[in-house]
Amino acid sequence: MTPHVIVRQRPIGYNFTGRPLSPMRGRQIERAAQIKTFCIDFTHKFPIARGSARCQGVLRLHSIFERRSSRRQFVVNLYSHTFVNLYWRIFGVAAVSGMARTRTVCWSLVLLFLFGAESRAAEPRRVLMLHAFNYTFPATTLIADGARKRLLERSPQPLEIDADFLDLARNTDPEYESRITMFLRAKYEKRPPDVMITLGSAALPFIVRHRDDIAPNVPVIFTSVSPQNFGALRLPPNITGIISEFDLDKTLALAERLQPEASRLFVIAGSGEVDRRWQSAARKTIEHRPRKFEVTYLFERSYANLVEEVSKIPRDSIVMLLTVFADSEGNAFVPAHVAGSLSAISPAPLYAPYDTYIGNGSVGGFVETFESVGVRAADMALQILAGKDPATIAPQTNPGQAYRVDHRAMTRWKLEESKLPPDTAVLFKEPTIWSEHRGAVVAAILIVVLQSLIVGALLVQRRRRLRAENLLKESEERMTFAAAAANIGLWQFDRHRNELWATEHCRAMFGVARDAPLTRDTFLSAVHPDDLQTATQALERSSETEQPAVGDVRIVLPGGEIRWVRMRARSRSEGGGQSGHIGGIFIDITEQKSAEAEVALQRLEVEHLMRVSVLGELSGSIAHEINQPLTAILSNAQAALHLLAQESPDVVEIRDALEEIVHEDNRAGEVIHRLRGLLKKGERRAEYVNINDLVTSTVSLLNGELIARDISLRLDLDHAPFPTCGDFVQLQQVLLNLVMNAMDAMASTPIEQRSILISTGGPQAGMVDVVVKDRGHGIRAKENGRLFEPFYTTKNHGLGLGLTLCSTIIQAHQGRLTLVNDERGGAIAKFSLPVQQPTFDTA
Repeated sequence: MTPHVIVRQRPIGYNFTGRPLSPMRGRQIERAAQIKTFCIDFTHKFPIARGSARCQGVLRLHSIFERRSSRRQFVVNLYSHTFVNLYWRIFGVAAVSGMARTRTVCWSLVLLFLFGAESRAAEPRRVLMLHAFNYTFPATTLIADGARKRLLERSPQPLEIDADFLDLARNTDPEYESRITMFLRAKYEKRPPDVMITLGSAALPFIVRHRDDIAPNVPVIFTSVSPQNFGALRLPPNITGIISEFDLDKTLALAERLQPEASRLFVIAGSGEVDRRWQSAARKTIEHRPRKFEVTYLFERSYANLVEEVSKIPRDSIVMLLTVFADSEGNAFVPAHVAGSLSAISPAPLYAPYDTYIGNGSVGGFVETFESVGVRAADMALQILAGKDPATIAPQTNPGQAYRVDHRAMTRWKLEESKLPPDTAVLFKEPTIWSEHRGAVVAAILIVVLQSLIVGALLVQRRRRLRAENLLKESEERMTFAAAAANIGLWQFDRHRNELWATEHCRAMFGVARDAPLTRDTFLSAVHPDDLQTATQALERSSETEQPAVGDVRIVLPGGEIRWVRMRARSRSEGGGQSGHIGGIFIDITEQKSAEAEVALQRLEVEHLMRVSVLGELSGSIAHEINQPLTAILSNAQAALHLLAQESPDVVEIRDALEEIVHEDNRAGEVIHRLRGLLKKGERRAEYVNINDLVTSTVSLLNGELIARDISLRLDLDHAPFPTCGDFVQLQQVLLNLVMNAMDAMASTPIEQRSILISTGGPQAGMVDVVVKDRGHGIRAKENGRLFEPFYTTKNHGLGLGLTLCSTIIQAHQGRLTLVNDERGGAIAKFSLPVQQPTFDTA
């Protein structure tokens, strides 16, 4: 499993993250500083025990604690000052009172693991790569790339990889080192790395001198350090790494094999610190070789003088290029770039012990790849991050050294490839004709050998294909016969050729003659104009996806007869591209549509009958609702006539009487209008209905009946409007039926307990609920599950169609009707409808 890794690489002086530390992180760093200074303050706080064995044991224990903390970032997550105080008390008592060493160690380890368990998973582990030079040096860049790739692939935990460039080749003064040290200390003081990797030989002495200032006690892994430099440095135990043995002797041996007649040897090195180390190593290696050359050392020269000297080297000489980090004038260079420049002007072949020179004009040498150095360094870093003590990891040499040469350079200087040592890696070699076309030649031979077998197999395949075609033809004939018997027409359309195939029965369904040419337009011309868009969209949907598309359309036959046809279309793609063939069936559903229309008409008749039946039950209440405004009209009219008969009639009183007459007339008209809507027949009409208005309108029809039955009705309507799309009359019929059922259910309920609650609300997003609660007997166990069955009723005078029609109406409005018992007694009838906001056309 590849871990989540945060990688940041930037030159010194830049910060690409910009991520500030949290307050808790700052407090953790403060706790770490307190623990760090413990060992120093301990001897001052307890001078009496400074020389005792117990005190020395305490100090050794704290040293163990400090190494563990720096390795696993333990102290960074000490989130309580209590642990610091407790740490002081335990070791203070141990030193002064003489507590047993074993007991002290046990208590310390318990505290160590209790507070360190969480910190290991709290933050990613951090790796810091310090480049000895700047980003233009390919050697350290290749090492860093190899290490980074290895860390990303192998780390089982999150990582943060930072990189900084020390640029030590161009800046060698101590003041620069001080500035760099101060910068790195400030940069990583609050986010110290868990391990550091130095890239390049110059970075190791720098970090040895300044590690305590930058990241104290952090393990260090060095790379590209020669055995001589490693031996000269006295490294602490937690610094380890990869020792690069640049075997100059084997590189000279390679040059001798390729140029056995050469008698002169030119050795080139710069004036930098690394260059001077190479100078002494080269002199020692050449002096101990059995074969003696006329050696010319081109050391400590300016770059211009070096270029001039190289251009004059004899053709039959051997040129050994080491490193040129700087010339005698103090100018800094990138050795790989110098190798490219000198190789271009050198009359003699140029050899080098560095892999980065290969490809820049150098013939090659006995080298190690810098990517392999980075891989080995990353493996060491992973071991340390996993908890291994760096002191137990011994420095290693890179086993990936080998002879590597550039074939282009050998061709330029006419060097023979046959003289190369065994297992030499030849790079940039253009393949020969045989090696380049070996596969094609072998394939041609195999084709010739197997040609007869292929031809024979094709003949056998052709015979099988003819047999399969005959069987397929017979199968199509049987399928066509079965489809015609089921009144189904089969068809298939080829979009590329614009050709349409259809069975004879399919032609007859559309009234197309047997000899008439078939196209897509021929079938679409027979579709009713109102259904042409439906048919076209079905074909387009089937061609866009491989999902079947279904649509019902009307067909106008030549004689004017109209028949209903259900079309099913599905595309079939070839090779994963766009669908090229569309196939499907036509089913004659004229009789089905006629039956559905008849059923719909009968349902409307039954709905109208149920409304009339309900209004018949409410006839007394309705008469009372109409009689009230009529009585008021009569009374106000008589009062107005009486006022007019007076000698000085009161005009204000007369106007009030007339206004009352108009008001009561409107009231009576509204009642009659509602009754007409319920009694009127007609098709279902979709309109926007306000649920709250629907409830108040329905309740106004039931006022008289509620009074007659001594039932109190309470409304709990949500203030938010809940518009829905549907038939107002049908929805009013549903609510009217539910309220009537609630009143009937409370016939045996005491008068003081008879009450109905009608509420509206939207508990679910996009839906509105209308709830009718009563205090009746509820739903009996034997009735549960059968209330919506047709002709099932619990009333003596009921037909058993009320709830069935209500459920059908609500489902037609894309809603749901439920009827359950209330835990506090009675029943709860609820229907839910989708909320649909009305849209308004704008000019």
